[in-house]
Amino acid sequence: MRDDNTQMKRRRFLKATTAGGIVGMTALAGCSDQGGDGAGGDNTGGGANNSGPGSGLSTYTYVNNAQSYNPPRHDAINLIADQLNKLGLDVEVDVLEWGTLYSRVSEEYNYSFATWHTFFVSEPVMELNNLFNSENTGAGQGNYSGYENPELDKMMANYLAEPNSDTRVELAHKIQRTLMDDVPTMPITQMPQAAIYNKNQVGNWEADLANGFNSYWTMINLEMKGGEDTLKGYWPETLSTMNVLGHNDESKHVYQFNVMYDFLVQINNNAEPDPEVSLATDWNRVDETTMEYTIRTDHSWHDGENLTAEDVAFTYNYINENEVPLYSTQSEYIDNAEVIDEETVRINMSEPLGPFNLAVANLIPIIPEHMWADRNNPSQANIQEPVGSGPMMFDYWEQGSEFGLSKFTEHFAPVDFEKRFWRVIPEASTVWENLINGDLNYEPFGRIDRSLDQNQNNENIGTTFQTAPTFWMFTPNEREKGLGDKQLRKAMVETIPRTPIVKQILFGLPDPGFNIVSSAFGSLHTEDVPTYKESREAARNRLKEAGYTWNDDGMLQAPSND
Repeated sequence: MRDDNTQMKRRRFLKATTAGGIVGMTALAGCSDQGGDGAGGDNTGGGANNSGPGSGLSTYTYVNNAQSYNPPRHDAINLIADQLNKLGLDVEVDVLEWGTLYSRVSEEYNYSFATWHTFFVSEPVMELNNLFNSENTGAGQGNYSGYENPELDKMMANYLAEPNSDTRVELAHKIQRTLMDDVPTMPITQMPQAAIYNKNQVGNWEADLANGFNSYWTMINLEMKGGEDTLKGYWPETLSTMNVLGHNDESKHVYQFNVMYDFLVQINNNAEPDPEVSLATDWNRVDETTMEYTIRTDHSWHDGENLTAEDVAFTYNYINENEVPLYSTQSEYIDNAEVIDEETVRINMSEPLGPFNLAVANLIPIIPEHMWADRNNPSQANIQEPVGSGPMMFDYWEQGSEFGLSKFTEHFAPVDFEKRFWRVIPEASTVWENLINGDLNYEPFGRIDRSLDQNQNNENIGTTFQTAPTFWMFTPNEREKGLGDKQLRKAMVETIPRTPIVKQILFGLPDPGFNIVSSAFGSLHTEDVPTYKESREAARNRLKEAGYTWNDDGMLQAPSND
């Protein structure tokens, strides 16, 4: 599961008041009755973790990114914290640099509430299993919410093992209903995928499901215009590594490595595995635990060495044997890989995995054996000049300033541009000035903010939006006192002003959140899930029914254990 920076796999907050820019929103917040009654469920889900009759709850910490990093989300978090305080909770906002915030939540579990932009990739239940499996609650294992539900674990395991796609759809719907009833996390907004670009220099923006308009599919289909031969982008912070096996899966790294390396299977803009753009030209499920892939025999690495079936088998075995943390989820389903002949690789699974192509083959980058075989600790390797086989190859890296790629002219799915660079630019206003004047020609960060609202009608700017598998989430840490009670979690969900956030902070571009699996996933998505009012009154009534009270200072008191 990836933030506007990250995909979370099994691996791995200054007291603040409401920020300027949301003045007047609190009059709207918590008063809308949209979305159904959301009243289902009894007072279960971990209990209130209280110590006696009418006991007070904890002081909770809501981690927030700096305003300069993502201004709309910074403001939204402050607004939500203000509304939770008005409900009777004691919530402090801790503003952190992004990397620190991410580590606090995803690795240390040192937080109470977190909000970021979550990206699911091509197989949503694999992501849900990483995020919510009861066995993943150890530090850095992926379940940062601390949610445990053995029945859900069984449903997700059955889904992943099921080879029949229709049966998987039914199981996916049941999983969504369970999660939206227990709300271990809540989509605040269903974010769109956004392509923002200088239309005089580049066009034909096509997204894929996993990485939106930063995908491999996007890059190989872009068309340069006006004689331009360089794709010019930015990111608000620098890259931290060139190690394809050792990064933290933040989007700033994924969007580079996805065009520097090939994968057995790539998906097209219909979320279908596409042999025309994949390293494998054909594949076959031999039985429930065996896949065979036909590998291109006329392809090479960026250094000129031939790419062979041995490289593919080496990659899968090497990642598996070295227990590379980044791919620990995928490794759980891999027993070994073997070369059958010069163009065929067989992958033997350790257990059945129905959506193997989307959950594994689409995610593991193929690496050159001649560059990696002698490295014993691959995730810690210091890589200066990475060698892949993708449509773009490493050119230069000026740390803290700029990163450049160049076209690999021998690739079977070539890009239309000769070079691509990302420049480190923290300020959104500078980005837009550069986009308009052509010093940049695309906006890979995909900010949905005031600058977009003000500039999208500029004669030089093009925008393309489509439904995305992404959302801003609100996640309570159930390890914290009281947050294991799903009735308290539901009351907090009802307190979140989702519609005002969409209308006044995000200029009406997204939709208010309601389901953890987006309609971008087609038939895997269902509308038949519990929904929740945006109403502080509904939240208070829910808490009263669950035995909560308020003291003379208006602070929420947990029900007794009697």
